[in-house]
Amino acid sequence: MLPNLIVIGAAKCGTTSLHHYLGQHPEIFMASPDDPSYPRGKKEMRFFWRDDWRERLDWYESHFPGEANIEGEATPGYTQYPVLGHVPERMHTVVPDAKLIYLVRDPIDRAVSHWAELRAGGEERSLSECLAEIDDPRNVIVSASRYSTQIRQYLEYFPEEQLLVVDQADLRASRTETLRRIFSFLGVDPTFTSESFSAERNTRSEKRGIVGWRRRMWDGLLVPLGRLAPPGMRRAIKTPIQRTLSRAVDTPELDDSSRAKLAAALAPEVEELRTMTGEHFETWSV
Repeated sequence: MLPNLIVIGAAKCGTTSLHHYLGQHPEIFMASPDDPSYPRGKKEMRFFWRDDWRERLDWYESHFPGEANIEGEATPGYTQYPVLGHVPERMHTVVPDAKLIYLVRDPIDRAVSHWAELRAGGEERSLSECLAEIDDPRNVIVSASRYSTQIRQYLEYFPEEQLLVVDQADLRASRTETLRRIFSFLGVDPTFTSESFSAERNTRSEKRGIVGWRRRMWDGLLVPLGRLAPPGMRRAIKTPIQRTLSRAVDTPELDDSSRAKLAAALAPEVEELRTMTGEHFETWSV
């Protein structure tokens, strides 16, 4: 009972929405974790990046009932090499026949959105500070936008016909046609539609975070105090306190210098991606 579909990323490219759309199809089942250590409401299984993945294989397998034609999961972190390594190798060991879907978007917009996600999680550095070391291969904001590099890691283990690259711009502007393309790739009824296909999830406007002195108070005072409370009370008070302390994350515009530097770093990746896929990605800024 293992998946035959994995949405491998990229982060901030619509994977949460696609996870939802796929799960509406009667021939598709999409898993979500039931581990209490995972953030509530998260879809990511986060299995193949773990060093203890072999020991947790039974746990992973338990999330796939084996009752649908297609059973899958979506974890954007599976395409954050080299920050998270060995993922394709491990994936091939467990599910060598799985089909892979890789969502991409304008790589500069994706990097900015990724920063907003990190900011909501407590990142204290500004966007400019996070992009200061663009050439560092372990800069997660930049590395996740190096699409061709990520694909090459998978093509060492999986044949090209098992990988579908989808532009988020197409999923937004031509959702029906794009979903039909995805369903055809998966071998399920491509004509299926649902009213829920009109919704988008995990959008930038929803991002809120605890930063500055509020983050220091949360980490240094409230979290230690919360550990002293009974579990039931802890769960009851955590969410309202987080909501009170959090603020909307303002996504800044990149200054011209940072944008030009990031574009220069990612342009070769985009050109290689165009060659790999035969797609033009005409709406992109790179």
